[in-house]
Amino acid sequence: MNQKTVLLTLLCAVLLGLSLSASTRPSKESQDRPNLIFFAFDDLRPQIAAYGELEAITPNLDALAAEGVRFNRNYVAYPLCNPSRATMLTGIRFDNRPVTGWKPMSHTDMINTQMTWPRVLREAGYWTAARGKVYHSGVPNADKSAWDVAGSKGGANEKKMASSVVESEGRKEHVEQYLKTGKGPAALAYFVLDGPDDLLNDGQTCDDVISYIKEQRDPKKPFAIACGFLRPHMPWAAPKKYFDMYSEDAGELAYRPRDAKKKVDLEEVTKKNKNDVWNEGVDDELARKLIRGYMASTSYADAQMGKVIEALKVEGIYENTIIVAWGDHGYHLTDHGLWRKNTAYHVSMRSPLIVKAPGVAGGQVVDAVVGNVDLYPTLLELTGVRKPEGVHLHGKSLVPLLYDSEADWNNLTYTCAKQRYGLVTDRYRFTISENKVSLYDLENDPHEWNNLGSHPEYAGLVKEFTAKVDGVVWNLPKNHSGTDEATQFSEAKSNKKSESEWDWFSALDANKNGSVSMTEWLKRSQAKAKKKGDAYNEAKQKRVFAGFDRDGDGLISRKELERRNG
Repeated sequence: MNQKTVLLTLLCAVLLGLSLSASTRPSKESQDRPNLIFFAFDDLRPQIAAYGELEAITPNLDALAAEGVRFNRNYVAYPLCNPSRATMLTGIRFDNRPVTGWKPMSHTDMINTQMTWPRVLREAGYWTAARGKVYHSGVPNADKSAWDVAGSKGGANEKKMASSVVESEGRKEHVEQYLKTGKGPAALAYFVLDGPDDLLNDGQTCDDVISYIKEQRDPKKPFAIACGFLRPHMPWAAPKKYFDMYSEDAGELAYRPRDAKKKVDLEEVTKKNKNDVWNEGVDDELARKLIRGYMASTSYADAQMGKVIEALKVEGIYENTIIVAWGDHGYHLTDHGLWRKNTAYHVSMRSPLIVKAPGVAGGQVVDAVVGNVDLYPTLLELTGVRKPEGVHLHGKSLVPLLYDSEADWNNLTYTCAKQRYGLVTDRYRFTISENKVSLYDLENDPHEWNNLGSHPEYAGLVKEFTAKVDGVVWNLPKNHSGTDEATQFSEAKSNKKSESEWDWFSALDANKNGSVSMTEWLKRSQAKAKKKGDAYNEAKQKRVFAGFDRDGDGLISRKELERRNG
């Protein structure tokens, strides 16, 4: 080989090496982007000092609000962990509808709908990691590609800790039910732990996230870390020092008018259970202890967030890090006699949202009505990442409100709780169900005790809101292809199930004339009840039928069924 050939070969090798290095190295654009920490809290009410309330002691959330922007009226599309988190991750407004015949939509179905924002950020050059309860049940296989590190959700051992403590509260008879199902009166357990923060999962999550920041991340890339805390979800557990922050009777019972009946308006909730009604297993003394447990759990989660933020400061990257603190929905703590979420009430739909971002003035308060459906576009804009072609978002970026709390905004967001569809505006909460219209003036009736839905003087407003609710898009348009994984998932399901089993309308339309009659509806619902061994309530099924038959012609069209059901 002559000298000229050798030199040419060496030159080609160098150029190839430079080319490969450039293709695998983070771009200058991605290196200049801000980091992101997204904190998700479970069942967190906005009744904290940062929101003008003194219910829970949360110095770290309060400090974050002082340095960031607090959204005073943030609502979730569906007040339940599964659909709320799916909406946050995908930007799609989910109603948890039975999209596959009679079978509810699973978390995997929702996440499969389209690219999640973590996946978009990773493909744009971010180093990504998740730990704790970010998704409903850990990172699903369909979204493992979104993360460089897909950490554990954790928490499996915590339910078992409740047994001895619940027994000591004199409620031993319900422990076995709780350990098997996570439901029942014992689910309201609180327990005080004599140990360090990392005895519980949230402390372990905190430690792992700090490790991501200090040791595991790629220093050549910006990072996006999602940190999900299980608290203050029940059972309300925390180390003793957090209980010691509150007096024994610190739990304040919710407001109730003197003339209010001690019963629950079942049209506002999804079902009745033993914990729904005042003094059915939970008297005022126990209620205060339980609320104290909730507050201690909140303070515990707040402290873990504070440790992560301190790690950012120690590493010298706090100023260039976007920090979002978000609650997946609210929670009833005796409000309207309830201990639960998943109701149409304001207290169930509303959750905290605080955003700190580089270049955004701190201490601002935004009173505009926003929702978890707006988080996806907001995070893309803050990180400077373009929305991929084919991604369909139901919300819009909150960035204009970050820079100007008085910016023009459509003060309306849509909500749903178990086929109770509705909306929230800057003044009203409106919900329509099969049997009832609810309209509450939140300005004059913030606790929602005076339903204006049947008042003649509000008929025009009810008509206007009904039209808006009927026209809103839930889930995705039928012609949207979703991700490759979603397509494969749908094909796999269709291979396993026949069309009639998955298509609810076709199953109901027995004579295949393109509409469902009352007779067909009753026949199908009676057969379903018999198959499940349930008592059949024909009067109720007639009311359900009427709820779908929006034009009152005695028939349900496919459009009416799908509009109401999705």
